[in-house]
Amino acid sequence: MSTTTTRTNAPTTGEPSKDATPEEIEKHIEQTRADLGRTVEALQHKLDVRSQARERLSAVRDRAGSLAGSARDRAGSMASSAKDVATRPATMIAAGATVVVGAVVGAVAWKRRH
Repeated sequence: MSTTTTRTNAPTTGEPSKDATPEEIEKHIEQTRADLGRTVEALQHKLDVRSQARERLSAVRDRAGSLAGSARDRAGSMASSAKDVATRPATMIAAGATVVVGAVVGAVAWKRRH
């Protein structure tokens, strides 16, 4: 349990003073009960392995989902970039020239064999 500096959340310490009024004693009792309740809740949470496993699983799923989304975005961006490069006129000319050179080399090689 964490100790805070505000009076309403500060853990009670010791007994009320001997000259405390009944209202002060009741307030002290209420504060002690609240402190005990927070302590019990904290202990229950620490001992609830199933709940902790669910919380961790949820965090892992959230992280995996965000990573998958960013991977999809990157893949889409890369595909778009590749499509843009493939449709550029210079790329089309280079691809055509490569095909022509390959055909000429193939024809010359075929003629030498026959």
